[in-house]
Amino acid sequence: MPTTLDCQIMRNVFGTNRMRAVFDSRRLLQGWLDVWAALAEAEADAELIPAEAARKIRSVAKAELYDLEKIGAGVEAGRHILMPSIRALSERAGEAGKYVHWGTTSQDVFDTGLVLQIRDALDIVDEEVRTQIGFLLPLAERYKSHAMAGRTHWQHAVPITFGLKVAFWIDELSRHLERLQDVRSRAVVCQMSGSAGTFAALGRHAPAVQAAFSRRIGLRLPDAPWYNVRDNFAEMISTLGMIAATVERICNETGRLSSTEIGEVSEPQTRTQVGSSAMPQKRNPINGERAVANCHLVRGLVPVMQGLMVVAHERDMSVTAAEWLLIPQCFILLDGALCLAHRILSDLQVDAGRMTQNLALTQGGIVAEAVMYGLGWKMGRGAAHELTMKLARQAHAEHKALLDVMLKNQEASKHLTEAEMRDLVNPQNYLGMAEAVVDKVISRVSKQVGKASRA
Repeated sequence: MPTTLDCQIMRNVFGTNRMRAVFDSRRLLQGWLDVWAALAEAEADAELIPAEAARKIRSVAKAELYDLEKIGAGVEAGRHILMPSIRALSERAGEAGKYVHWGTTSQDVFDTGLVLQIRDALDIVDEEVRTQIGFLLPLAERYKSHAMAGRTHWQHAVPITFGLKVAFWIDELSRHLERLQDVRSRAVVCQMSGSAGTFAALGRHAPAVQAAFSRRIGLRLPDAPWYNVRDNFAEMISTLGMIAATVERICNETGRLSSTEIGEVSEPQTRTQVGSSAMPQKRNPINGERAVANCHLVRGLVPVMQGLMVVAHERDMSVTAAEWLLIPQCFILLDGALCLAHRILSDLQVDAGRMTQNLALTQGGIVAEAVMYGLGWKMGRGAAHELTMKLARQAHAEHKALLDVMLKNQEASKHLTEAEMRDLVNPQNYLGMAEAVVDKVISRVSKQVGKASRA
């Protein structure tokens, strides 16, 4: 019976076809077959086995030639994950079958095969992050000067611009692109060093076979084997967890800003979309909510993967077996979240008029800091803080505009003219470096996303 990640009804709520395809059963087997074929070719290059044998093994190293149900039954009967596939390939290769899996160990095949899947999965994540930055760049440019309420501790704080908020998202996502490139250089490497990392089974041929295998399989050969060293995968999953946290933050933010009381942005709605089975008026931020649910799970897998760095002796199947479940789930769930965020950011609905209305909700209270510093130049920051706090509290209690209270206050009027007061309570005059920050982020990241996405 299918689980939630692959059931017909709910699978596209939590994942994507493109990422499930990377980790499906046939791709898993194909990765193992590619490893055995590349190893045979490398051993032929080193004149360890006949070249004709390597060619024969390569010719039958095609997953579609094999019965997955039969292989699965063999795993259950023999209690060994790899032996049924080794036997199936050896039988189909005929006389050349005696060279299948020559000199290697199961974890060489498991790890390198998994890395082939990871390489493709990282490509998908990298490209999707770039795509979403591409959605956000014109949004930041369009609204870089449009004032809105900046909120701290869930309350209006000082004016910002919507473009600045978007630029923060872009800036964070751009660093994830850098992290993905960094982790690719360490995690996307091959494994081929024999039973405990010495490759003693191949004797003097070992270095030549390793080098040829690396070339044939298309993965860098690390300086040392990593059977019991899993920091590369832990770093990768930690990076995916950080991306999930950013996606979660963006989706939470767009969801909160879409609340009835705020209404500044909202998810795009399709004609066939249903908000609620009971309340026809609802326009729920369902894409964001589902994305956040996925992100919770991805982030929860990070400490589990870090715990799998604790490996006993030279190899420990209790670690690698857990990776087979954890790593595909992490990628599938993250891509599911990214796909949902894609729906939001590709056509984010912005109500600029509502932002302007909300900016006036506190009747000038949102620019109290500007008033404080305007007074501070005349009376010192401490005294200005006390006076402005008194003015702001009075305005709030009496439901009056801050400007009106200031105009009637003798102390404030002693230091500021009416024209100065009006300038200070205008939110447009207190946007500081917002536009400059947006321009800098756009300039840098536009060049970054234009680069090739693969190392």
